[in-house]
Amino acid sequence: TDNQRVILQITDVNDEPPYFINRPLPMQAVVKLNAAPNTPVFTLQARDPDKDHDIHYFLVRDRTGGRFEVDEKSGVVRTRGSEMFQLDMEYVLYVKAEDQNGRIDDKHFQSTPEERLSIVGGKRPPQFYLPKYEKTIPENAAKDADIISVKAKSFADREIRYTLKAKGQGAGTFNIGPTSGIVKLAKELNFEDVRQPHIYQLVVTATEDSGGFSTAVDLTIKVTDVNDNPPKFDLPDYQAHNIDEDIPIGSSILRVKARDEDSGTNAEITYSVSDDHFRVDNKGIIYNRKTLDADDNNAYYEFMVTATDRGEPAKEGTATIRIYTKNKNDEEPNFSQQVYTPNVDENAGPNTLVTTVVASDKDGDNVEFGFVGEARKSGQFVIEKMTGVIRLHNGPISLDRDKYELNVTAVDDGNCCPGGQHLRHTSTAVVVVFITDVNDNKPVFKDCASYHAKVEESAPNGSPVITVHATDEDKGVNGQVRYSIVQQPNQKGTKFTVDPETGDVTTNKVFDREGEDGKFVSVTVKATDNGDPSLEGVCSFTVEITDINDNPPLFDRQKYIENVKQDTNVGTNILRVSASDEDADNNGAIIYNLTSAANPGDLEYFEVQPESGWIILKKPLDRGEYEVIVTATDQGQTPLTSEVLVRLSIVDRANRPPVWDQRVYEPKRISENISVGQTVYSIKASENRTV
Repeated sequence: TDNQRVILQITDVNDEPPYFINRPLPMQAVVKLNAAPNTPVFTLQARDPDKDHDIHYFLVRDRTGGRFEVDEKSGVVRTRGSEMFQLDMEYVLYVKAEDQNGRIDDKHFQSTPEERLSIVGGKRPPQFYLPKYEKTIPENAAKDADIISVKAKSFADREIRYTLKAKGQGAGTFNIGPTSGIVKLAKELNFEDVRQPHIYQLVVTATEDSGGFSTAVDLTIKVTDVNDNPPKFDLPDYQAHNIDEDIPIGSSILRVKARDEDSGTNAEITYSVSDDHFRVDNKGIIYNRKTLDADDNNAYYEFMVTATDRGEPAKEGTATIRIYTKNKNDEEPNFSQQVYTPNVDENAGPNTLVTTVVASDKDGDNVEFGFVGEARKSGQFVIEKMTGVIRLHNGPISLDRDKYELNVTAVDDGNCCPGGQHLRHTSTAVVVVFITDVNDNKPVFKDCASYHAKVEESAPNGSPVITVHATDEDKGVNGQVRYSIVQQPNQKGTKFTVDPETGDVTTNKVFDREGEDGKFVSVTVKATDNGDPSLEGVCSFTVEITDINDNPPLFDRQKYIENVKQDTNVGTNILRVSASDEDADNNGAIIYNLTSAANPGDLEYFEVQPESGWIILKKPLDRGEYEVIVTATDQGQTPLTSEVLVRLSIVDRANRPPVWDQRVYEPKRISENISVGQTVYSIKASENRTV
């Protein structure tokens, strides 16, 4: 993968109209009564989000009789003419701004709506930046916290002083900075306090210094509720007594009530309970959603009911619920387990304890035990009525089956509750008596004598050899058999492995028939049962290592050198070459033949017997030396060969061989760690000069 940054240049389209940014609104100004022509009295200011805007300012309607004009580019409104302006007279202009690069059609451009500009001759009172002010604050606003900033503009460029007055309730709750116009909270609020209003109607007055004009504006401050009160229950705990445990599901049991001093959603309450046996609705009525049981929890239920408001974050309150129930004889005896599986030895005697069945009744009734049909005996087994003890009977015992199944019953006496004797309950359980085998038979390899395994030498590790099988006449775990290899004495590791479950024997090494493994390898397999204590049997057999043609013939010399008399007769056995092969059968059977060495003509003088290796003279000798190659080839399916050089030197009839300087050389001892290349013996032969 590869990554490449791509930059997209977004080209602006002139699609946004201009807008005025003059503040405060509506637009107001003053003009001196004796203002000279071209005196600036106001500056129109507009913005356009488009990059290529071209804003021009225009008088749309003139209600002044031409006393003012607007600079199309700068937006400056100036006076015209030399006539005096009248005191307190209002001169009204309607203006707009156009983006002349934002054409709508052939005659129109994008523009602002018309705005009214009021110009008064002489003086006029300060103007607030907004016609009215509104602010919403939470009831937990901090004392002395800034609430809102109220500002006014002086047309005489004088300092302005601010004052604050409440209309109706709320005097002293807020104050205002006389020069800053910042309204602050003067005392803490509490939405739940009925003496405090939720809406404060205030009037802010801006007065110019030195007896100047003043003006007022309405300020409305709304206080909102904060979820600062958790729901509270009317009671810390609620109780309901003598509730029948068999009432229908969905029955109303009791009602709880919680209240929240907050307002709105902060005071809306939902209920929940901590026990899933019950549910509660939005009215606080608690119902059972499951069948009640007086036999659990000491005949009463205790849980928590929680009231949660819908504030953010939510708050909650809790109360304790206790519901006391009345018992009914509605429970049957309950066995400690539905199936009992005791074990009895196959050689157990009379009165032997088998097991004890246990049952209890949640209603508190006593329980009586028996076999199905209220019997106290079933076959060779008996049961005690009050204790549930099961034994073998007091008589001859013959446990000849693997298991015996007994159906036992438990019946309550109904003494828990008034009238309970008229409705008795019965429950059943099954006792499966397993007859335990005694481990008195060891595993036996019945076919051990017939095991004749073979494995090919060089077969890879893990090659299959044979599958052995042992049987055990015992039952159950005593008859289950696992296999293992018995390591031979003085043997490092095992040459075979066996699967402990299946008895599959495989190789644990790569065998070499011609090496230390040999032709036959003995292996012993052990079979062990799972009894306690365990018994075992063994089987020993021989694995034949079959041959593969993995060894070439080897000559007994690296080369043969022989002197031959020149007058040797044709047909004479001159020399016998000999090679051996460690493989068996045809893999080790050798055939000899001749090939040429340097001179192909030398083959005309000799031949070799294929099986014996004798080299025989075929033709009278007429040169001083001959060389031939003898090849030995085995008879394996893929034959292997070796070669050896045979050099024959021809001597005349009178030739005398060299003479050794000693007929017998004495033995000499050397150390086993003698260095390679060190002289061991010196022998010598000399020319035979005998006449």
